[in-house]
Amino acid sequence: MKWLNLGLIRIFEFLTLLVYSFFVLVYFGAFLLLPLDILSLIVNSTSWLGLPAIISVPLGAAVSGYFCYLTYKLPEVYQIILSGGTELTNAGYLQIRQLEAIACRVGRQSVPSTPVSGAAG
Repeated sequence: MKWLNLGLIRIFEFLTLLVYSFFVLVYFGAFLLLPLDILSLIVNSTSWLGLPAIISVPLGAAVSGYFCYLTYKLPEVYQIILSGGTELTNAGYLQIRQLEAIACRVGRQSVPSTPVSGAAG
């Protein structure tokens, strides 16, 4: 029964690692893809207005770069984004440490020894 409990804890530990890794990758990936989304929206909207792609792509890249520059100039926003991701990472790390402590406690429990019938000690 001990190996079953230990196996379940290890499975929960692995699933926790996967879930928090996914959250962190999505969190930071969204901020990496945001300028590309701005570029795509500007290019699509300017081509809808009738500008050719040769004009709309540099215009969209300039506007997207300017938005990135404005975000870079605001250290409070940058720190909030970074601290949010760091807190998410730390929360996952703490969950895994708690599961590891439970696994150590379960692993240290000794199986009660029962005397074998008919064996004289």
